[in-house]
Amino acid sequence: RDEQDQYTWKLCGRHVMRVDFQLIGWNAYVISPKSFDAFYCSGECPFPMTKELNPSNHAAVQSIVHALDAVKGVPPPCCVPDKLSPLSILYFDESRNVVLKVYPNMVVDTCACR
Repeated sequence: RDEQDQYTWKLCGRHVMRVDFQLIGWNAYVISPKSFDAFYCSGECPFPMTKELNPSNHAAVQSIVHALDAVKGVPPPCCVPDKLSPLSILYFDESRNVVLKVYPNMVVDTCACR
């Protein structure tokens, strides 16, 4: 990678995280899906933040305060999920009934600095 690629990779963004229900011990209850791509957010929210990082107004101000060390101990903004999608899960309940439930906010679509 060149220097620019390394910088871009460190920025706040979405990364792959595949959740396998067997690996986390839920396979006795979850029928389907066996696994899903949940993704996660990670990376820096540097000053100055570009619009691609989708910063909130608060994050933009916090970024400036952090960069100037205007208030001691203020950290930079955090890279967090911005938009999330639901996931439908077919599972057995306590009575061994088969249930289909839509769980909101299970899959990260986009990340932002907040």
